[in-house]
Amino acid sequence: MGWFEVDKEGLAQILERRGKAFVVFELLQNAWDENVTSVEVSLDPVPGRPAARLIVVDDAPEGFKDLKDAYTLFAPSGKKAAPEKRGRFNLGEKLVLALCENAEIASMTGTVRFTREGRRHSRRRRFRGSRFAGILPMTREEFQEVCRCVQTVIPPPGRVHTFFNGEPIPHREPLRQFVAPLPTEIADEEGRLRRTTRTATISVYEPFPDEEPTLYEMGIPIVPTGERFHVDVGQKVPLSLCREGVPPAYLQTLRVLVLNELHALLPKEELTAAWVNDATDDKRCSPEAVRRFLDAKFGEKRVVYDPSDAEANKLAVSKGYQVIPGGALSKRQWENVKTARAALPAGQVTPSQKTVAADEEHKAKGVSPSRWTDGMKRIVAYSEALAEELLGFPVTFRITDDPGLGYYATYTPEDRLLRFNLHHLKRDFFEHGATEDVNELLIHEFGHHYSLDHLSSEYHDGLCRLGAQLARLALEQPNFFAPFIDRASAPSAATGIAAPSSR
Repeated sequence: MGWFEVDKEGLAQILERRGKAFVVFELLQNAWDENVTSVEVSLDPVPGRPAARLIVVDDAPEGFKDLKDAYTLFAPSGKKAAPEKRGRFNLGEKLVLALCENAEIASMTGTVRFTREGRRHSRRRRFRGSRFAGILPMTREEFQEVCRCVQTVIPPPGRVHTFFNGEPIPHREPLRQFVAPLPTEIADEEGRLRRTTRTATISVYEPFPDEEPTLYEMGIPIVPTGERFHVDVGQKVPLSLCREGVPPAYLQTLRVLVLNELHALLPKEELTAAWVNDATDDKRCSPEAVRRFLDAKFGEKRVVYDPSDAEANKLAVSKGYQVIPGGALSKRQWENVKTARAALPAGQVTPSQKTVAADEEHKAKGVSPSRWTDGMKRIVAYSEALAEELLGFPVTFRITDDPGLGYYATYTPEDRLLRFNLHHLKRDFFEHGATEDVNELLIHEFGHHYSLDHLSSEYHDGLCRLGAQLARLALEQPNFFAPFIDRASAPSAATGIAAPSSR
């Protein structure tokens, strides 16, 4: 007498929650694991009854090697040591039989029938391959669902042809295929399954319009992921005994791998999806994927909020940058952003007047007036005269040439000092007289006489006042501009330094 028995009806009740499609999946995967070239599946309703007849026929050269495997639970399986094969517990046929009213398995080694009276063996043999036939309780709604699910399998590429109710299930071309180390299960020398890590081929597919993105194990659907793609792992996936669950850490690994490989193919709206957010919250996320994520979420013109330079944040906004607040990303995401240099602090991109002044004290390289070109002298003279007219007091002007400072020009009201940065403005800026670009830059900088805050109403009102005063000056004293206009070389429009990034 054995140690225990299995109640078929009780096992069937437990399996019902998996749905009926798993029956076809179990038989399909057993066939695919053999050296087959063709697998034919048929499923037909039984007239007048809530049941269906399932038949699966394959052309495996050796057929069903041992018919005892069809009904012996947890017998040692040769597949346990082969991570590229789907079986592991010698369970598949037994779970299928638990749901059948009756069934028959015929192979090259004989035939076994399963009825209410029990199990009967026969010497009747097939010439090639195996054939499973069984009657399953199944409503018409369940029948339709099984037919739909069977169409979602991904047959092995190459020579294996799979048919369902006489129609071929088409092979699919992956969007991307790559290899990566993944956890799997493999038997040791004593036959015990052990967790290990092994390099696997991962195939990513575009789901059909009526399909839910799903994790696959070598073409067999495992669990829906609710993400973007079908992901088919070319080796055993770590599964629960009933093949119902996958460890969350395993799914997270796949998310990261898929994002790293396919981020360039994802549209903007998909790059802000929850699964992408989860993948970027992982140290294994690539710098390129992190940058694409930020592009979609915050735009390509972005800076990080800088608590050490409050004015730099406001200046960034005025320049059209998206300022990313600290709470917008997780701790791990911020670490990835920093590693990838995917977004810089506002103080490094749009430094404030205070920061610029401190930087200049140490780094700025002044251009001596003795080295000024005639164009530089004319622009400085024009700027001095215009400051007197618009601000009502003299302003000192200097020219620096420093690539280390990130501004075109800067004005410090406490010193009444305006600096031009030749490195960014270029010499051409000075060589065409009082152009539109020159006036735009001076109005921007003179506006800081009223406020250093680019987003304040005082600064806005100051710019309006300066613009109105410049227009009045042009109307009432047109000769004021004559000495500063180069009519021979001045372009009819702006010189190409539009909207200079001044401070």
